[in-house]
Amino acid sequence: MPRFLTAVSLAVLMLLYGQSDAASRKEARITKIGDVSRQEIRVQPSLSTADTCIVRHDQGIVWKIDGWVTGNELYKGYIDPGVACPSPYPFLVTEINMPMYFYGATPLNVSVDVEAVDTNSAPGCPIPGELLTISSEYQLNVPGTGLYDIWIPLDTPIMVNGPFFAGFFISNVLDQADSPAVVIDSVPVQCTSYNIWDTQVGWVDLVNNSYWNFPGRLVLYVAGIPAAGQPMPEVRIASPHDGDTLYGTTELWAGEGSGSTIIDYVAFEYSSGGGYTEIGRDFDGTSPIRDGTNPSGDGAAYSYLWDFSALPEGIYTLRYTVVDTLGQSSSDSITVYLEPTPPVPGIISPSDGETFCSSLDLLISNNDEDLSFVQAYRKPAANPYSVGMATASTNGFGSHYNAPLAAALLINMWYGRGYERIIKEGYNILSVDTLAARLAVFFHTDENNGTYDEDVYIGLQDYLDYNGSKFHIDYQRDPNYFDIRKWVEDEERGVMIAIGGPTGFWLAVDGFVDWEQADGSHHINVSNPLTGTIQELPMRQFSGKGSVYINGTWQPVDMMVSLKADDWMVTRNSIGADLNGADGWAIHWTPSGLTEDNWYFFLTYGNDATGLSGTSSILLHYTCALEYVPGDYNDDGQVNILDLEYLLNYIALSGPPPAGGAGRADANCDNHVNIADVVYYMNYIFGSSAQPCY
Repeated sequence: MPRFLTAVSLAVLMLLYGQSDAASRKEARITKIGDVSRQEIRVQPSLSTADTCIVRHDQGIVWKIDGWVTGNELYKGYIDPGVACPSPYPFLVTEINMPMYFYGATPLNVSVDVEAVDTNSAPGCPIPGELLTISSEYQLNVPGTGLYDIWIPLDTPIMVNGPFFAGFFISNVLDQADSPAVVIDSVPVQCTSYNIWDTQVGWVDLVNNSYWNFPGRLVLYVAGIPAAGQPMPEVRIASPHDGDTLYGTTELWAGEGSGSTIIDYVAFEYSSGGGYTEIGRDFDGTSPIRDGTNPSGDGAAYSYLWDFSALPEGIYTLRYTVVDTLGQSSSDSITVYLEPTPPVPGIISPSDGETFCSSLDLLISNNDEDLSFVQAYRKPAANPYSVGMATASTNGFGSHYNAPLAAALLINMWYGRGYERIIKEGYNILSVDTLAARLAVFFHTDENNGTYDEDVYIGLQDYLDYNGSKFHIDYQRDPNYFDIRKWVEDEERGVMIAIGGPTGFWLAVDGFVDWEQADGSHHINVSNPLTGTIQELPMRQFSGKGSVYINGTWQPVDMMVSLKADDWMVTRNSIGADLNGADGWAIHWTPSGLTEDNWYFFLTYGNDATGLSGTSSILLHYTCALEYVPGDYNDDGQVNILDLEYLLNYIALSGPPPAGGAGRADANCDNHVNIADVVYYMNYIFGSSAQPCY
């Protein structure tokens, strides 16, 4: 693992190990390197962007110098971005590279640094001066013989306003029998290439020294970004929305809209009427981009998980500020209501996927100091279930259009539910393809050749605001199967999911098929813009993360985004309430009106004294097959003529239902309870039918 070096520790290492190399360096040898292919060693993915400029002054690799490199030494190269980059200053240095030739596998401990140019100590000959920054040390393993570009990043890129020296420090001592070689060009230029292995000897000009003169400049160069002409940064608030009520810990999520490549950080602050208090900063704006072809990558743009449990309940202003490396900044703010102890009646028992039969006990947890009551509702889950999602294909657009098409399918679904305005332009009803093209503008899809997650979320909200439609969007990271099913079926939202891994893309969720499979998976149906079809996909949990099996591999579901009309009502049946939480919150219910072997959503609703409310839900399996003996309708532990009489009394004479529920009366498993079940049971009693189902 890397460790951070300081200038002091670097000097100490040289004092301890670097005073015995002068004689051996007089034996250096030069060899023409010829046409050798180069390989890269990188300690992390490249930070390069479209604006990255490579600054190097050599004329190409011509020679390798054997017998010079001993380890525990520092190399320096003079770098002037002004000769390589248009409008170079200020210049943001991001990475440093020194190619080397190796004769076999070897460990190599490396750090890099940037130093100012000292023009006073040796007039007319610049030498390395004040240390400006130094990176962590990286413990590399060179895999074998060959020429390698060794790219080392600065921990924090540094801004310079003129020429500088880039340094490459090798801290471990190398075996002289097979030590690597540095590489040079064939143009010896003094005062550009330096080496130090002994603090008493000091800097050695590699082309003009008393040991052995290099016949060319050291090949050592940098990558960076010219900052001149960079646009002013633009912060874009993704979540929460203006006017939201926030319950407990909340993710603050922002994007940057200018396209600047020199953003330093986004700061998050709050105010309750006076000055602002900083919540935190995010320096890493890395965000997944899903183009339907390449890996999506990781990250959450600029975000911060905020725990405001110590703050008083009330109205607050949130301010997001983006700052670039030049000190330029922009801010935006929203007003929210904070409820540190939310009236959300969390269901702690039972859990999603569990079964129940003769009774259901919902054990509820809540920390709201003024929760007034908790009420519970049920709603049947269907098998199969479909929202009637249409299909659309990226043909004619390109796979990078998968996000606009998935979002267009969600909007089209709501049009099918009677919400015309969301898809109208003037008097025209837009086709899914035309709508996708409109959304692509809001999502910045063409300019990025794909869509960043925050652009989907912000762009969808922008479209709704532009369109004047009264819809609410929401998101959840790392959803599992039950999370998705609750949003789609129980809450009747339109949902799209972001797939990560080897191929990043968005899918619109159509519905669900069956329940848990023999292998532990569940099946979801999606409208896939990459294929233009409805696909049935297995879904499982891997390391706590929901994944779908698609394109021959398991790929994670990184996020889901939902769309729901503000006035859309969901029908549920009440099963009871708890009006006093003095002894804790719980709801006991004796099931009635349920169908054997069906699944049901159960939602708890809480309301506090201020009128705020919250909900939780679970999906449970109703079955009495494991609790009662099939055919034992009167629950006396025996199956006999008395049960036949009990069944006949229920079906023909409106008597009490079988113990465990009316669904158990479906003796022949045809999903109907009628006189045919009496006949079937009679044949079972007398030996000509198989055992009843329940």
